[in-house]
Amino acid sequence: MTIKEQNEITKKYHKETPDNVVGVMMGKKTVGGKVTDEDSLIFVVEEKKPIEDIPEDELLPSKIVENGVSLTTDVIQMTFSFHQQCPTDFYDWTTTPPGNRSEIRPLQGGVSTTNYTSLSDYVGTLGFIAVDNDTNSLVGVSNNHVLINDAFIASDRNPNGVKTSIMNNFTTQPNDGGVSGMDYAIGIVKKYVPISGTPEYNTVDCALTTVNQSDISNTTSYRQYGMDGWTTPLTFATTEEIDGLLSNNNSLFSSGRTTGPKGEGDMKLIPWSLSSTFGISYQNQGSSRTVNFSESIAFVASATTTPTGSVCYFPIAPGDSGSALVADFDGTRKIVGLVFAGGSDETGQTVFAFANRIDNVASQMNISAWDGSSVNFSDTGNTMTISVSGLDDAVSFSSGGNTYWQVGIQ
Repeated sequence: MTIKEQNEITKKYHKETPDNVVGVMMGKKTVGGKVTDEDSLIFVVEEKKPIEDIPEDELLPSKIVENGVSLTTDVIQMTFSFHQQCPTDFYDWTTTPPGNRSEIRPLQGGVSTTNYTSLSDYVGTLGFIAVDNDTNSLVGVSNNHVLINDAFIASDRNPNGVKTSIMNNFTTQPNDGGVSGMDYAIGIVKKYVPISGTPEYNTVDCALTTVNQSDISNTTSYRQYGMDGWTTPLTFATTEEIDGLLSNNNSLFSSGRTTGPKGEGDMKLIPWSLSSTFGISYQNQGSSRTVNFSESIAFVASATTTPTGSVCYFPIAPGDSGSALVADFDGTRKIVGLVFAGGSDETGQTVFAFANRIDNVASQMNISAWDGSSVNFSDTGNTMTISVSGLDDAVSFSSGGNTYWQVGIQ
């Protein structure tokens, strides 16, 4: 069964199951708090109940058959009660903040950032430096919920509601522990993929920031902070390489603002599902609104090298949103995803992490991997804009040989 077929199956059951099913994933079945090697269609519920307490019309099938393949099903509360056997140094970040929260110059991926103009009390991660193909200029890549205070498409907003725009919103690095403010500005928010409730499923949560030429090194800024052994630029994995993450047992790596570098040493990051579909809440004009995401990569932290056995908490933690997810392909490390969400168990601690596929990110944002060569830098003092009347549903449009992206409503 192809990854595309798996994603269609998870979307189908996400739509057809009762409202208490908040997510559907293809992954490994769990028994007694341990992950097995049995493939399963997994229903994620907010509260797992005894079968005798579930109304008949809300009962979920124990097996399904799709495309000629029989699959057992599993029900989790997003949420396992795992018996942890995890290296203690994996949790050093809880007592000793990693250097990712410091001012890092020249810039590298994996470090603290925010939109200081609109989100000065918020912090996420600058995932990596890439090339904006629209202008052949360097940009920093993160999530739209890290750099945008309302990322909804204009057509999904109320014209009489709160009006926000990213025009001349400054990005800073870092925004942590008293080290913040305009003295640490690295650029301005440039463009983003708007969130929408109109398409049934979103696949990308991404925003770009310009970067100052003075903050970039052609020999170090393509690296991930804290992973000093990575000395060559990271390319983007192909669709075929991403589709093979589970079958090839690729090791994963990530460096984030909160938990620092992960994946090297005794603790591993393990791909767990390539077909995760779920609802998640974003701020829409001051109110929380749930929208659906699909085609997400799910991964876990484990002391093993395969996604079976004990799983440990905190493959990511709040503040790691925007991190790059990197995989090893026979000794060559490539970016496979952009981390954007986590799933917690009943204690509130993160068990699952989720990333947008980098092929989706690259396609929708029109970016490419940076190899360290000299390219352009954005002229932030000469931003070109076009005003459009009404609440348009276009993400971007071309005019006079230039591409213009939505920046919000005014």
